[in-house]
Formats: sequence, C-alpha cells, structure tokens
Amino acid sequence: MRLRLRDLVVAAAAVTLAVAPTGCSGGGGNATLDLGTSVSATPDAGTGSVQKWIAVFRIEADPRDMNEDTADVLAVVGGAIVVSPVACFDGLPADLPLDSYLLGVVAPAKEALDEIVADVDRTVIFEGHVRTMCLD
Repeated sequence: MRLRLRDLVVAAAAVTLAVAPTGCSGGGGNATLDLGTSVSATPDAGTGSVQKWIAVFRIEADPRDMNEDTADVLAVVGGAIVVSPVACFDGLPADLPLDSYLLGVVAPAKEALDEIVADVDRTVIFEGHVRTMCLD
C-alpha cells in the first residue's frame, strides 16, 4: 500500500486538530500556572475546583504593583508561583478584598509548601489549605 502526500497531510492535520485544544488555554492576562496533578491536588467531584496549600506573600489591588516581587519569587520557585485574583480561592481570610490580587506559592502538600516558603525567604501573611475556583 502506497501513501500519497495528500493522505499524509490530511492525517497530520487531523492529529494536530485533535491534540491542539488540550495543549493551550484560552485564558487571558490573569492566570495561574499548571502544577500538574497529584493525589491531594485533584479536582473535587462536581465542583470543578482543586484543593492545594497556599502561602500568600502580598495582596494588591493592581497586580502590576507586584511586578518586581513577582519576578523575584518566580526566579526562586518557578511553576509554584501564583498571581491571581483573591476571589479565585475559597479558604482565604474573609477580610481580604475579593477584587484584589495575591502573590504567593502553592503546593499539593503542606510539607512541600514549607520547603518552597523556606526557599523564598519572605514574610507569609497567610498560609493554609484552599480550594482554587479559577481553573485554566
């Protein structure tokens, strides 16, 4: 059986179209980083949320006000960083303004979070187990 160039192009296009939607997010400017899956960071049945540990270093009304701190934390922790709206997390202190943004780090387990926080060497204003409500 001999394959023609047209058949190969059609097959390659079909594979690309089948895989492409899983490879990228349609989200815009405010996004969290995908940390992969783990036993303790699995979606809650029926809620579309993920539970994880978070340590928050800073809260600001405008995330651009945290650009320098964000770059510093990112250089240390890579994909464990989170810069997201406060409203994206269930379990944060109730007195935090929902229309503000947080800078922090996340991990699937408390022990992992403690290691990341030690590496960052910044004052933590909140640490706890939260549910992420904004998923890409």
